[in-house]
Amino acid sequence: MNNFVLKSLSAENFASFAECITFTTETDLSKKEHLENTFTQGESTFNKVSFLYGANGSGKTFFCKIIREIQRLLDWSPLTAMNNPQLLALPQIKGIDSPVVSFAFDVDYHERPTKFAIDVLIDETSYHYEFTILGKKIQSELLTKKYRRTEKLIERSSPSYKEIVLRSELKDFENTKQVVKEEALCLPVAALLNNPLASKIVSAIKEIQVVSMTAARLRPAQTRESFSDERLNKYKDILKKADPTIRDINVSFEEEELARQKIDADDFENREIISKKTTVGIETKHALYKDGKETSSIPIAFFADESLGTVKLFTALPYLYDVLETGGTLVIDELENGLHLSLAKEIISLFTSEESNPRHAQLICTSHQPLLVDGNFRRDQVWVTCKDSCGKSFLHRLSELKTSRAKVNLANRILEGAFGCNPKSFFSNNT
Repeated sequence: MNNFVLKSLSAENFASFAECITFTTETDLSKKEHLENTFTQGESTFNKVSFLYGANGSGKTFFCKIIREIQRLLDWSPLTAMNNPQLLALPQIKGIDSPVVSFAFDVDYHERPTKFAIDVLIDETSYHYEFTILGKKIQSELLTKKYRRTEKLIERSSPSYKEIVLRSELKDFENTKQVVKEEALCLPVAALLNNPLASKIVSAIKEIQVVSMTAARLRPAQTRESFSDERLNKYKDILKKADPTIRDINVSFEEEELARQKIDADDFENREIISKKTTVGIETKHALYKDGKETSSIPIAFFADESLGTVKLFTALPYLYDVLETGGTLVIDELENGLHLSLAKEIISLFTSEESNPRHAQLICTSHQPLLVDGNFRRDQVWVTCKDSCGKSFLHRLSELKTSRAKVNLANRILEGAFGCNPKSFFSNNT
């Protein structure tokens, strides 16, 4: 989505984030360094790439899960209208109705609601969406729109649908809001009923891709466009740098309908949700040699027999090209995991370059590798997570650290432990 920008993200009382933390891609306007790493949309300027550093267990992965948790609740809310145990038992949506995980290590937080907020820019209009949830019940919900002036579109002050106030583009959902259950968010239910603005906002948030390089095997993007002939030729040329024997890549798709569920309420006009599972099969052909000369090719089981690094690179490529070609936001947990440093830096350069990123896609990546920012990067591109002795994680921006006006070596600042992002000695008492 080339007209979408992720502006900010915040969470409170979620996982290891007890206190409110806020992350933003908007630039610090007081910093004039490396403007080539930024882009302007509407009245704001944003970083193309943001880095998140921290010691093991400091909260980096939980930060990535903030987006996934928001997306999970957006997915779950429309399903509350069906109340179908068979549908909820399907493997691909197992756990979708789980309660939100609050901060575990302080009893004072157990009965407090969790708060999520996300700010997005769509078609140069800014939308702020926030909600609080306790266990499974929505406690409050707010959607505002800002274009010249700020306007409240959804206001909700309790789990009951009776406390939902709708205005402007959401006003047409007023006569149907009774279908919103206590465990459901109003915005995605309005989207299910084809409210144009709700559909646009929900689709934009759900299109944010979050992937983890720590997994032994990433699940390839399940879209046929990601594996078109043109794309496969690009992937093949890239993979040959890692494995020069690759000659061809074949992809197969197998689609299975798992469930077809009608929504019982009359207001839904006999609509139904169809649940499908798509399996992507990969086979590569490799050169076969005799006496140093290539004679033919042989297939191999790619995921079983190829190197782990090559597998990770291949399964990450669809995500990279999807967002670079169409715009949007990609979040990668531990970008350098399984990849050579130079390859990880090359991936970052794809996003900073106007030539390879003309639609100003955004990359947010967590990392343990300070050398990723050994180059021309801004201080406000770098964020640090740290954890105190009570298990609470905190998030800081490196640009908040007071430094001289001289050029700052970001890699050195991280290695020196700026904001406490480096771990303490693990084995100091076990030498």
